[in-house]
Amino acid sequence: MARDLARLLALEDQPALGPSLVVYRWAEPTISLGFLQRAERVLDREAVRAAGVPVVRRPTGGRAILHVDEWTYAACAPIDHPRLGGELKDSLGRLSGLVARALGAIGVAVEIVPERTPRATDEEAEEACFHRALGHELSVGGRKLAGSAQRRLARALLTQGTILAGGGHERLAEFLAGDEAAKARGRERLRAGSVTVRDVVGRTPDFEAFAAILWRAWEAEVDAVL
Repeated sequence: MARDLARLLALEDQPALGPSLVVYRWAEPTISLGFLQRAERVLDREAVRAAGVPVVRRPTGGRAILHVDEWTYAACAPIDHPRLGGELKDSLGRLSGLVARALGAIGVAVEIVPERTPRATDEEAEEACFHRALGHELSVGGRKLAGSAQRRLARALLTQGTILAGGGHERLAEFLAGDEAAKARGRERLRAGSVTVRDVVGRTPDFEAFAAILWRAWEAEVDAVL
């Protein structure tokens, strides 16, 4: 998260650095909070401490995620870049399209969710990212596979996205504030509302293949304006 923020700030200072993309996995289960979420409101601090789960804050917005078996991408671009910048809906839509094509190449056919206004129905839904897909995020059969959020400065933007490669993310409910009944409901909502790459392809997915395809698609977008 700190590295992604540093890239955003560097690009804001020097837009001539141009677009950059990083794709990575997590070394250990980690909770990330959206830029505006308050840890004291969102988390059951005792449960987090007892489990020894690290907590970090994303430079982008959105809701809490337990990063377990997943692929994360972070894309920086000048806001005035003709293909990767522009308005929020345009830049998010373009990047979601690249990610969707890379997933399709490894056998995961996704839908890009139309832009719409988020609507939370309860406390748990407000705090957990993978409860449902929102605009420009990716789903399979109505279940969320990938989420994304963007941070925009005066001259540069950062989009961070996370793709569920396998299970484990539903354990986030154990670490959210609330009683045991609320946690059980939250865990079930996360299971019911999301799907993983492993679920779709029926085997351990190939991260290296996906990352290579996404990088090539990204480079093609960058090269298209050179």
